[in-house]
Amino acid sequence: MTLGAVNLSDLPDIVNRGQCIGCGFCQIELDRSANSAAVRMAWSDSEEYWVPSLSEEDESKPEQRICPGATMDMVALSARVFGRQPNDPIVGEYSRIASGYASDDTTRRAAASGGITTALLSHLFESDAIDAAYCTFGRSPKEGAGQMVRSARDLKNAAGSHYHPVNFGHSLKELSRSNARFAFVGLPCEVAAMRELMLVRRDIAERCVLIIGLFCGGVNRFSGIARYLSYFGVDPVAIREIDYRDGPWPGQIRATTDKAEHRIPRIFNNSRWRILRYVISFQGYWMLPRCRICPDQIADFADIALGDPHLARFKDKNSPGHSAIVARTKRGAEVLTEAQASGLIALESLSRDELVQSQGYTLENRRQAALYAKVAKSLGIISPYLTTYQGLEQHRTAHQTVYAYVDLIKIRVRGWRWLRPLYLPIQVFEYLFLTFSVRILFERLRKLAKGV
Repeated sequence: MTLGAVNLSDLPDIVNRGQCIGCGFCQIELDRSANSAAVRMAWSDSEEYWVPSLSEEDESKPEQRICPGATMDMVALSARVFGRQPNDPIVGEYSRIASGYASDDTTRRAAASGGITTALLSHLFESDAIDAAYCTFGRSPKEGAGQMVRSARDLKNAAGSHYHPVNFGHSLKELSRSNARFAFVGLPCEVAAMRELMLVRRDIAERCVLIIGLFCGGVNRFSGIARYLSYFGVDPVAIREIDYRDGPWPGQIRATTDKAEHRIPRIFNNSRWRILRYVISFQGYWMLPRCRICPDQIADFADIALGDPHLARFKDKNSPGHSAIVARTKRGAEVLTEAQASGLIALESLSRDELVQSQGYTLENRRQAALYAKVAKSLGIISPYLTTYQGLEQHRTAHQTVYAYVDLIKIRVRGWRWLRPLYLPIQVFEYLFLTFSVRILFERLRKLAKGV
């Protein structure tokens, strides 16, 4: 079987098991035969994200397609991409770690963090290294989609973060059938899928100039996000555009309706009680199930991986943003050096340990996906097939087992509507008592009492 591939007939079960992530890679033919099945992505009201759809006739065809939701073989894919398992099981393979930002202030401020993605793609366009870039376009809660960007001037429409599901696979067929030299920008699962596809489709591999991976904390159904917005008097149904990273880094939410613009705090400049509501809506019950059992948070298979450096030294109140940068391949390191030499980006120091610290809970727990899979089985959740790097067991703690149960139980009980009024007291309990630190407990009690 092709690495990371599943049979077409398995797609409905993958959706039903909650393993689908809506990436759309199952649309791309692996053998380019004229009689290939036609898979399309369709919005599911019940699942609240894009899922594969195909006819009964096509479903019965003996074909395989790439599906990073159903399988994530980190060990095998690392061997194919890098020729080995990484020496550092926490960070993965890398040749350089740094922080940085786009030299152009407008680009930097329009981005989710430091604007490095836009600057690197601009460099590739301006140096005639690529004909297109595959990115997510659109700020509408329902219309975000993967698109082929054909020029540097159009990149501004792709800047920013998308925390809700998008139709990422919208133009993947166009990408696979074109002759364009391209750069690819995606979340870790999408990056892994592109690598797996390139192993089979040499025509695509020969045209792929650079893969940029974005650190990911998981994708949330918009109904959960809507719950948080409603606390601030915003009608989620009326939202035309939503920007999750508006203003100084790390940004606030800007929700635009026909009548007004609403600016809503996230973690920064927010009260402790509202932060708890934010966590409930963005990091709990409404997260896609597959995102809770994921071994890759920092895009292990990208040429260059980028994300937020959540460290105190970057959190100036008026900061236009910084990016954490991990060059994982020779090609990635070369592009970074070229972009820096051209003056499009500025690079600063960031150590390996600072990178790990900046990702905190999310990186620690994602690397323990094997533990999450074991806990999922005990809760009646069918996990994807996955492997994780050797040596990660040495970093496993009892605390991670607790959080595996907490995270997955939230996914398991999402459909229990009678429980929703209790979400806030449950979150308060988790916030106060699942830290195993008396000092942190009293500090958090003080913040709750003061409402800060």
